[in-house]
Amino acid sequence: MRVFDSAFADTRASRRTVLRMAGASLLAAGAGSVLAACGDSPGSATTGDAKGAAAKPTPFHVATAPGDNYFIDAVNLDQKQYGKYNLQVPKFLYPSSGVQGMQLQTAGQIDGQMQDTLLTMATFAHSRPGERPIVIGMRIPETTYSIVVDKGAWPAASASFKEKMAALKGKTIGVTAIGAGADKQLRLALHQAGLTDSDVVPLAVGQTTPAIAQMNAGKIDAYVGITYATARLMAAQTGGRVLIDFTEPGLPDLLSKQQVDVLITREDYAKSDPDACQAWLAAQWAAKDWILANRDQAADLLDTGSFDGKGLDVSKQYIQHFADAVVPKLQPQWKVTKEAIDLMIKVAEQTGTVSAGQVTYEALVADFARA
Repeated sequence: MRVFDSAFADTRASRRTVLRMAGASLLAAGAGSVLAACGDSPGSATTGDAKGAAAKPTPFHVATAPGDNYFIDAVNLDQKQYGKYNLQVPKFLYPSSGVQGMQLQTAGQIDGQMQDTLLTMATFAHSRPGERPIVIGMRIPETTYSIVVDKGAWPAASASFKEKMAALKGKTIGVTAIGAGADKQLRLALHQAGLTDSDVVPLAVGQTTPAIAQMNAGKIDAYVGITYATARLMAAQTGGRVLIDFTEPGLPDLLSKQQVDVLITREDYAKSDPDACQAWLAAQWAAKDWILANRDQAADLLDTGSFDGKGLDVSKQYIQHFADAVVPKLQPQWKVTKEAIDLMIKVAEQTGTVSAGQVTYEALVADFARA
């Protein structure tokens, strides 16, 4: 586990490209110190009169990352929505990895962030009561994983899941890091297809930018994509395609029914300041509504903020996917269902993330967040 730096940079963090920082969730091993970016200043739009706003101006520390999974945070900032909900967000924190984000959360330096569900469960299981993360919302109620392949010969899109997985036998498959979330998802997919870990050669290649270089150099045959947009951007830049989208019909439920990104806070913070937590949820709901009402502008914002202006087509695809596939699955105000958490607990146990009985819906999810 990487130890985080205790000091934050004073300069604005670059949001120029998601390809340097994509997949900050899960156990992705990132390098570098935590970065801080100027955010919605305490004085901007601090009317605090929006429905669901905190009762009084409240400092609130938000961690995020570039990319499609984190796009709602970018909208909150761009549209100056925090002040409308009486939240003072002077800067965003940019952990170098999901692990580092969890370390900051349990240390009390982050009040709210979106995090990988499995990593949240692992941290919950191994942290002290009060300091452990608890779930206060479900922001991505689907899986965002996929397997991107190179421009070689692969089964047709109409092939079955098992046929597609069988085509990976003997191939070198890139993952962010061995033991990381992408690696765990790959192994779970292999097992669900009746294959074994030894049927493929996993190779740690880091995030999307080095993975693209490795695929173009012929060093890897496939890569486990972490987000919807970055997987498609990789396919476009390598001449490959998404062979398996874990959300597609016909896949086992343990893959296709996962809900991979939750909204979390520290357990003691949820108890001491539920008003601020719920104001943060309301602000994000407003960002979701803005995206739906301003799709072209949203795609431009995602492209310029995360893809350095080079991924407009992919950004448009993601906004359409968000509207058509993600939003219909959302519970009001990001509520969390027991069914979703129970399935993720099963995934966590099967991947060795937690032991049986270490995590329950009732312990993990705050009272006010339960559907």
